Amino acid sequence: MKRDLIQRFENPGAEYRGKPFWSWNGKLEAEELLRQIGVCRDMGFGGFFMHSRTGLRTEYLGDEWFDLINLCADEGERLGLEAWLYDEDRWPSGSAGGMATDDPQYRMKYLRLTPRPADEFAWDDSLVAAFACDLDGIDYRGAVRLSSDTPAAEIAGRTVLCFTVEEMASSTFYQGNTYLDTMNREATEHFLQLTHERYKAKCGDRLGRSIKGIFTDEPHRGMVMCGSGIPNQDSAWLVPWTPKLPDRFQEWFGYDLRDRLPEVFLRPNGERLSPVKWQFMECLQRLFLENWAVPCDEWCRRNGLILTGHILHEDTLGAQAVPCGSVMRYYEHMEYPGVDVLTEGNRAFWIVKQCASVCRQLGRPWLLSELYGCTGWQMPLEAHKSVGDWQSLLGVTLRCPHLSWYTMEAEAKRDFPASIFHQSAWYTDYPYVEDYFSRMHVVLAHGKPRCDVLVVNPVESAWAQIHVDWARWLDSIDPHVKELDSAYRDLFHWLCDAQIEFDYGDEDHIGRWGKVLETSGRPRFQLGEMAYSTIIVSGMETIRSSTVAKLKEFMSAGGQVIFAGESPTHQDGEASDAPAKLAQKALRSSFDRSAVVTAVKVAAPTTVEVVHRETGMPLTDVFVQVRDSDAGTMILAVNVNREHPTPEATLRMRGSGAVEEWDLVTGGRQRVAAQSADGWLKVDLSLPASGQALFWVGDQGDPSLPLRQALAESDSTPLEGPYAYELDEPNVLVLDRARFSLDGGEWSADLEILKADQRIRDTLGIPRRGGEMLQPWFTAKHVPPVRAQLALEFTFAVDRLPEGPVELVMEHPERFVVAVNGTILDTATDNGWWCDPCFRRLTLPDGALIEGDNVVRLEVGFHELIDLESLYLQGGFGVRIDGTRRAMVEMPETLRVGDLVEQGLPFYTGRVRYLMPAVPCGEGRAFLVTDEFEGALVRVEADGGAAQPIAWQPYETEITGLLPTDRLVVETVLTRRNVFGPLHQVPKLTAGYGPGNWISEGKSFSEGYQLIPSGLLTPPRVSWRAPVE
Repeated sequence: MKRDLIQRFENPGAEYRGKPFWSWNGKLEAEELLRQIGVCRDMGFGGFFMHSRTGLRTEYLGDEWFDLINLCADEGERLGLEAWLYDEDRWPSGSAGGMATDDPQYRMKYLRLTPRPADEFAWDDSLVAAFACDLDGIDYRGAVRLSSDTPAAEIAGRTVLCFTVEEMASSTFYQGNTYLDTMNREATEHFLQLTHERYKAKCGDRLGRSIKGIFTDEPHRGMVMCGSGIPNQDSAWLVPWTPKLPDRFQEWFGYDLRDRLPEVFLRPNGERLSPVKWQFMECLQRLFLENWAVPCDEWCRRNGLILTGHILHEDTLGAQAVPCGSVMRYYEHMEYPGVDVLTEGNRAFWIVKQCASVCRQLGRPWLLSELYGCTGWQMPLEAHKSVGDWQSLLGVTLRCPHLSWYTMEAEAKRDFPASIFHQSAWYTDYPYVEDYFSRMHVVLAHGKPRCDVLVVNPVESAWAQIHVDWARWLDSIDPHVKELDSAYRDLFHWLCDAQIEFDYGDEDHIGRWGKVLETSGRPRFQLGEMAYSTIIVSGMETIRSSTVAKLKEFMSAGGQVIFAGESPTHQDGEASDAPAKLAQKALRSSFDRSAVVTAVKVAAPTTVEVVHRETGMPLTDVFVQVRDSDAGTMILAVNVNREHPTPEATLRMRGSGAVEEWDLVTGGRQRVAAQSADGWLKVDLSLPASGQALFWVGDQGDPSLPLRQALAESDSTPLEGPYAYELDEPNVLVLDRARFSLDGGEWSADLEILKADQRIRDTLGIPRRGGEMLQPWFTAKHVPPVRAQLALEFTFAVDRLPEGPVELVMEHPERFVVAVNGTILDTATDNGWWCDPCFRRLTLPDGALIEGDNVVRLEVGFHELIDLESLYLQGGFGVRIDGTRRAMVEMPETLRVGDLVEQGLPFYTGRVRYLMPAVPCGEGRAFLVTDEFEGALVRVEADGGAAQPIAWQPYETEITGLLPTDRLVVETVLTRRNVFGPLHQVPKLTAGYGPGNWISEGKSFSEGYQLIPSGLLTPPRVSWRAPVE
């Protein structure tokens, strides 16, 4: 078995490799699709998800769409790649690009509370219910349900609570329709008929063969009193509704919800927690699962497709309560459950832990993560590693990088970049990342996790205290719920920082699956395929009676239950002393790091620890995953701190045996000298920021492997500049400012191009473009008339005429009349493309440029499908920026250490090859160290040979085998941030990037250019090292 594991580790197959969201976001052409599948393979991916996105021009679910789906599935099969479907046009899944909600009966619905003074109230038969009460903010007293014949005198001076049903407001995001009523089985079946059944009819036996599965994206059952996130007015006063809800509620809870509606929205007599709130949320949960999740899951299983994806939303307890209740409950209905981890800085580790817990409990080895979304063009490969490391360690085995664009045409280029594809200068280096993670997945999908601790998930404590305006954009703003989230975060970190492995248990799953087992004289609590020796109850205000019963049974058998902090005060949402009485018989701990960790380690002793090598004190920020199999034990340790390395540390493992370290980058292995004492194996461990180490422990090591050696630096030689250099692309000058004239009228002021586009559309009464605009495939059904003759003029300066050819790069030049300083260009032919096939290259005629101010003029008959975008000039010139003035200047003869923005290359985003001075052989082994650089990664070459890339800390690579050399090349591979932006956003760096970052306003917008540093910022150096004796 170990031999098989080693073979898979050295050469991971497609199943372990990433499958990106391949964004189908333009006019799809068969030849280009086939080319891009080859790019997927060359980047180290194992497949792709064919995903409609903003900008799609080929008709969604039209005949051509299905022909191209089949073409790509067949090509993927030929190349050994997995082809996956995606079940929606954009997202969230359910509307079939708006087609499913053409019929009003299938549209999402909400119940609204509207308080009115009694003298403004008149009975209306559209009312679901009405109550008179005394209202103070969100607290009410003395509610009395009204009827059509209630005398006005009985409600005088009181507030009337009016409850009415309304549709979700229409949106261009759904092509003028709405989202689906996912709590309505008939609506779901209608969606499946429009989407899944058509794939079945058109793709035939490819389903389950060359088409492996289907991705469902962000389905939800509607927002619960969330002050943002849906288009209806005053959405904080809305809860999801469906026609059958009252009947199902009565069936499940034994009373008419309409008699208690005020308690859903408000606080009765000021009480925060309410059984009605909890029951209402449970009702929504069941309706969503029964009427959406189950039929989607069952359809896929019947038809041989693997269902994967993620739901909305996972980051906090409040975030999941608002749109879906409990994410853990949904994962039962996905063969490959999944999560979405947006942005580079998202540290909500529990997103993955929740999903991984259900995967373990159901015995499902594949967990998908949609990752890297909204990270921006500037994200280096180091961040790809650090964002992915903790997710894979915690359970992700299928990476879905977000996104790989089919095209950058028009609005598509602002669809939550970067594009992890051929548009990025580093795309040919991406196998370095994919090989690394695929090896990690081989290991983490093998064997069984070593996990003894179960934490009861407290999400229902948020359910029980919902109220009007308790949330904003998928997260709670209620201080009490935020306290729950804070405690949830704390407990997670205390356990993981102490290398205590645990799973979460959803209370519904505990009630349905949980049972007590007697194993070797020690009781364990079985939850599906996992069994735990210890259960933790913490951060809960209400607990289910079924959970209390299971805990009692476990404790009666001698099981360990720890109540950390205050015990719950409610049971099933109702005030109760039953949880406190149970806690009195359990192990108790105060809610602080030391007390909790001590209590858990007493109840469930850890088998792996990371401690300071000198003091023996525990180290935090190092998370550990341990997996056991007949091939041995695998231990993965990851430093989740992105800023600081670990101190010199020791990894302690209970047991004995041989130890090997397996290299996730190269696939190599080496023996490790381990110390054995007091029943522990001890291995030296030193991790850089975001570093990791993988160890195998077993009875029989491989004596033929080299022994790991510690090295110490004996000398260091800086490679000082200035340097000769080479660029792999022409330099770039961005033209993103223009003035315009409509129908020969007055010229506007000089504007950033997207602001000009908005102003033109506003003037002509045409909707603005953006991420939520109507899809081009939909609008193209009606040929738009020309609304005005548009002239645009882009001005730039030439301080020194370039010596070689200059090209103008633009989208769809054939749609425009293009002139440079009055010379009209031939737009019918071009020189191919740059960066993306949408960017066509036009050579400027000799003499077209002049010293001083130059003007590029575009003329076009403007209508809603004309997209105004930046232009680019390319050639052998330097660029100087002064405010909004951009000028061609002389190319620099050499480059110095420092920011390339200040050296004539402000918009350059390709590869820069710095030519280093000669490096002779020296004593010991030689490493090239790049202490500080800005770009995606660094590559090192010499005389035709190449070292491993430098993509993450410790920013070094061995070059012993390349020396001596007279030509050492340090190539910095840049990101596309300084050419594709956002170029005018203030501040330059933000938490996430989407279409809105390119159209910032006010203090968030700068007329000048907001560029980030690029290139080598300190001199590279050669570090000479020798083994430590």
